[in-house]
Amino acid sequence: MLRDSARRYLADDFAARQRGDQAAAWRGYADLGWLALLAPDDAGGLGGDIEDVLILAEEMGRALSLQSYVASAILATGLVDLVASGQQRLDLLAAITSGDQRFAPALYEPGRRYLLEPETRAAASGSGYRISGAKSLIAGGPGADALLVSARLDDGSIGLFLVALDEAAASASHYATIDDGGASDVWFEQLDLGADALLGVTTVAAIDDVLDEARLALCADALGALERAVSITADYLKTRTQFGQPLANFQALQHSIVDIHIDADSIRSSLYNAIATFHRGARNDRRRAVSSCWVKTFDAAKGIAGMAVHLHGGIGMTTEYPVGHYLRRVMVSERSFGDVEYHLARYMELAG
Repeated sequence: MLRDSARRYLADDFAARQRGDQAAAWRGYADLGWLALLAPDDAGGLGGDIEDVLILAEEMGRALSLQSYVASAILATGLVDLVASGQQRLDLLAAITSGDQRFAPALYEPGRRYLLEPETRAAASGSGYRISGAKSLIAGGPGADALLVSARLDDGSIGLFLVALDEAAASASHYATIDDGGASDVWFEQLDLGADALLGVTTVAAIDDVLDEARLALCADALGALERAVSITADYLKTRTQFGQPLANFQALQHSIVDIHIDADSIRSSLYNAIATFHRGARNDRRRAVSSCWVKTFDAAKGIAGMAVHLHGGIGMTTEYPVGHYLRRVMVSERSFGDVEYHLARYMELAG
């Protein structure tokens, strides 16, 4: 039921992206309750399961949605719920679920690839903090109201700060990514923050646990994108003719379509395995399953989407035709929360 309603609602997303009407789309997500799925009951959320979110993520990938749902809904909700407390926690979660505010997690730093140990520093200053450092590749940054910034405190622990984007606007750089989305880089040069900017203290391990939910969501997003690309390609080969017959009649092209169908099915199997382990496994088991799913998904993704573009010929690379957008989408997703190389190393380390 959720899948069907999401697919119907998102059916016009590719046309909407051409119109640039993204704020209205985000409000629509809030009205449908999609932003509240993972928020706990006591904060006005729906207290849903990871499966619900993955269904939505898959449909968003299929529809080429430009909304930063994984970063600004899944990851932001998880981080706020992890570190904030009291009325502040309730207020921030309510702001996310209602769509009134969008928060962009700022966890990665220039030159440090996917390390979560921050070099950004937040020193006590008067009644608040003074933050210095840099954050890069902030997904959803251009449309965010505030950033969720990880920084090292004086005692060596890791704090998560809420930094209004207008406070850092002078040192922020917003740019488009190749999938038509957007990201930001921000530099903090002794930026003074109030005491209430510190949401709470956490650990790298706890942040990584929240990231694993977002990683599974990106795998589901990629799966939706790839299956739709395969479907479009199969339909194209049935209608495009050469030498007096449809391209789908040629055996070599039939084999290519079968190969990418099989690869896409294997990604779905890997995702299902990760979901099952996520529910019943210990922390290391969950992490191995997520990294295994990530490697399987994105190791195959560029081949599947690349073949879809290849089988279309020149039209596959045009802006007006969707299939090339699927390739660019999975290329950006693969580098969002650790690339294939990173997750291979993570899996091997966890496997002992």
